[in-house]
Amino acid sequence: MTAAAAVFLGDPAARVRESVVAIVDRSRPSGHGAGFAAGNDLFVTSAHVVSERRAIVITPAGRAFEGTVVARDAERDLAVVRAPGTGVPAVTTGDPYSLRAGSLVFAVGHPLGVKDAVSVGVFQAVRPVPQGYGLAEQRSVRRGSAFIPWVQADVRLGPGNSGGPIADSEGKVIGVATMIASGLALAVPAPDVERLLERLG
Repeated sequence: MTAAAAVFLGDPAARVRESVVAIVDRSRPSGHGAGFAAGNDLFVTSAHVVSERRAIVITPAGRAFEGTVVARDAERDLAVVRAPGTGVPAVTTGDPYSLRAGSLVFAVGHPLGVKDAVSVGVFQAVRPVPQGYGLAEQRSVRRGSAFIPWVQADVRLGPGNSGGPIADSEGKVIGVATMIASGLALAVPAPDVERLLERLG
């Protein structure tokens, strides 16, 4: 492990992990994704993780809380779940547009059932998803004349990472992990998440 990668085993990763939860769709209890606390009893996740109005939020301490899906944006594959009383601290968000290619980033989630796993990688760009990316192509939709932007990073994700955060070296969340395309992680940029939360007041 390099000295640069080792930074994520310290405070930044620990802070983010405190805010990451498991999200269980009540209609598919055998599978789950990740999410993170955004304050005011709200948790951000991917829309494809929750298919019904109700979901279960499992905190880092292992406590389960009933949650209600209060917002969905299928276009951006985002959802917001409200689960009062969890006591999970909110993340701090960052600006992916300010990062340089090659900046170190990390993802936190529950890949293949491994709780709060941390994967370290490299930020590449915030850019439209081009044609030919398979699943990514199916989820890319046009906003006017341009494709919707995605955070692209060379960081390993697996089933169970969906809805979890991708953060920069300071532990600021820059995106919501959504899919893997040609071995690369694609995430919804944090500013898009903040706009959805603002609509909830």
